[in-house]
Amino acid sequence: MYALGIETSCDETSVGVVFKNKVLANVTVSSLRYHKKYGGIVPEIAHRNHLRFIEKVTEIALKKAGIDFSKIKVIGVSFRPGLVGALLVGVSFAKGLSLALNIPFLGINHLHAHLFSPFLNKKDKLPLPFIGLVASGGHTEIFLVKDFDKIKLIGKTRDDACGEVFDKVARFFGLGFPGGVYLDRIYSYSFKDAFRFKCPRIGFDFSFSGIKTAIIYKKMELEKKRELDESTKIKLLSSFMEEIVTRVTETTILAAKRFKVKNIVCGGGVIANRRLRSLLREKTKKEKLQLFLPEKRFTCDNGAMVAGLTFYLYNNKKLKSNLNLKVYSD
Repeated sequence: MYALGIETSCDETSVGVVFKNKVLANVTVSSLRYHKKYGGIVPEIAHRNHLRFIEKVTEIALKKAGIDFSKIKVIGVSFRPGLVGALLVGVSFAKGLSLALNIPFLGINHLHAHLFSPFLNKKDKLPLPFIGLVASGGHTEIFLVKDFDKIKLIGKTRDDACGEVFDKVARFFGLGFPGGVYLDRIYSYSFKDAFRFKCPRIGFDFSFSGIKTAIIYKKMELEKKRELDESTKIKLLSSFMEEIVTRVTETTILAAKRFKVKNIVCGGGVIANRRLRSLLREKTKKEKLQLFLPEKRFTCDNGAMVAGLTFYLYNNKKLKSNLNLKVYSD
């Protein structure tokens, strides 16, 4: 059987088709180019583009997978968290398909789908239980996962998400949007300790608003002294990014040790960050933990991760949703 996954939680309109964990198609159209000039996601623009593209993206995904609707046995769709209007487009489309094709559909937590992304195109048995880290533009959260229907939130950001802070700081430095991409490009390991920045340690929770304010004030101070050249900018931003990825890594490992779990699974757009991936590998190896990272193409929002988790939950847990399914921003 084949599972179809629909993802419309933010600015990507994405549809994936999977058989077990094998990705047969993953087609994504992003409205990012329309948001760039505003320096962030504009919900109304995202909603309208989902409506514009979702039918065509689905058609292309099925064609790429080499099947038609008659082969689809279950439909999965992100219903939380995300932009309410954006989610509503995907969920309404999934409900319509479910009725028209007379097949079940399943509402999928977008964050849980990110935690399934490292297992796409893999034949290995799921490493249960595990500590799951989701790091993205809107979320920085840690989960204890005993199975994909037994997930407990154990840590989250108390203010900005790490990806959100990357975007805001990059915008303040005039680098562009999304900011994480630009910070990743200019990061220099040689300058990672050039300036001293600190994120607070608060159990398994995070707080990034303080470091965001600190680097903004430091930039203003250096500008006033006429000491902010290009080299100093790189030193500032490298030190800033190093502290954030270090705090994310250390907190995740702390959770694994506290709950006596040997596996760490990561997902979300920020997991594409090269320094974060390197640091996670380095620290988990040192602590003799198993690390599971998604391919970079599956770090951003995508329909394949939704389809993969749908296939797993429908076949192994016999889960499905009804037409009363609502969407939620959180």
